[in-house]
Amino acid sequence: MTEIVKGGNLSVPGQAWRIAVVRRDAGDGVPEVDASALLLDASGSVRGDGDLVFYNQPVHASGAVRLVGQVRDEERRVADWLEIDTARVEPAVQRIVITASCEHGTFGQVPGLHIRTVSATTGEQLALYEVDDASTETAFLLGEFYRRDGAWKFRAVGQGYASGLVGLAEDFGIVGSDPDPAPDDEPAHDDEPVPVDEPVSVGASPEAVPEELLAKVREAEAEAGAAPVRTPPRVPVQRPRRTGPRSDAELFGEDFPEFFRSGEGKADITVDGPVPAGWVVVESTRKGDGYFAVHSIDEKGDSDALLANTLMQDQGARRVLRYDGKAPLRLRVSSHEPWTVAVRPVSTLEVLDGAAEGRGSDVLLYTGPAGLLTSRLRTGFGFEWFNIHGYEPDGRDHLLANEANRFPRETRPLPAGPLLVQLVSADGDWSLKVRPPKENRFWHRASR
Repeated sequence: MTEIVKGGNLSVPGQAWRIAVVRRDAGDGVPEVDASALLLDASGSVRGDGDLVFYNQPVHASGAVRLVGQVRDEERRVADWLEIDTARVEPAVQRIVITASCEHGTFGQVPGLHIRTVSATTGEQLALYEVDDASTETAFLLGEFYRRDGAWKFRAVGQGYASGLVGLAEDFGIVGSDPDPAPDDEPAHDDEPVPVDEPVSVGASPEAVPEELLAKVREAEAEAGAAPVRTPPRVPVQRPRRTGPRSDAELFGEDFPEFFRSGEGKADITVDGPVPAGWVVVESTRKGDGYFAVHSIDEKGDSDALLANTLMQDQGARRVLRYDGKAPLRLRVSSHEPWTVAVRPVSTLEVLDGAAEGRGSDVLLYTGPAGLLTSRLRTGFGFEWFNIHGYEPDGRDHLLANEANRFPRETRPLPAGPLLVQLVSADGDWSLKVRPPKENRFWHRASR
């Protein structure tokens, strides 16, 4: 890992990075802190309100910048995680600044504030910048990623603002304010000299992020701090801690930063982000045709649970996996074509509310009362097998459909939610419909 001082810069290899804004958790005189990012053009301004990524707008329209989650641990360290994919950054965007803001307090009351950059591809920790001069500021421009000679670099800025996130955003053109920052608040630009032109090394080459990031965070950041995954509710200002019952999605597992990996051909991949034990969603897509499959890998290195299995062109699958959290989550991709794999929390699933339609293997979250589930599959093949399972949070399995014929259709009892409804081997267009339980309908005359 490389530590840099205020004004220092370094090259950041690869196209995708994860950024953690780390500090002491709120409480006992420490104010709540929120991380955000602004995408700036060559003039140093946003092009519109959409170029601010923050708690009420967590994903940029281009998909290049995402606010993906918050991480905490029992030692009251907390980090907001962002992701940047430079392959999706529009050419007009020249800088991406990472900021932090606090309500009902100042950053002089926030110990341990620092920003850490991690390669999403290799897992290396690339840069660490610690803020050690905060006082009365209510917002900070911590660092920025900027283009230089066809590549991307990172600079530690450390510019404080007394006007909070609103004032900071206005200085960059949000809400129609003057896009030119005041001279006293002007952060360093590419054409201006900076105090340190090269990174100040505090160690050897970057160390690898451990497979289980939560445990690693506590080890690798013993002197600074970061932690385990939990996504708090998003509200405009101060976010109160939830004290009520857990949501239906949370019964299957905690939220965590989404993981993405792309490649071509066969590959074994390791999910290098913080994934807590529980149910996770594995979504895969590929371009082209031919056989495509994704398996989990067990502790012996053998293929385990089947998470994708299709011959459909430009098709993938979305399935769930019950992860025990004891070892790094590893996946095996079998393909001759380009592919993308994502691992997401259950909270990202669509809810089955009365009826649903789709194509290919998929999974939905059902939260309603007990009823009847009618399922139908339409394919271009002469014969097809259609299989649906319903999983409860504790792993109990309900067979909701198991039909093999030319046009599979079946109606079976549907238990009360919450339930993960997983459609398997659905190489075609499918439809689901939930109805109330039958009340001796066999003896009623059908309406004409």
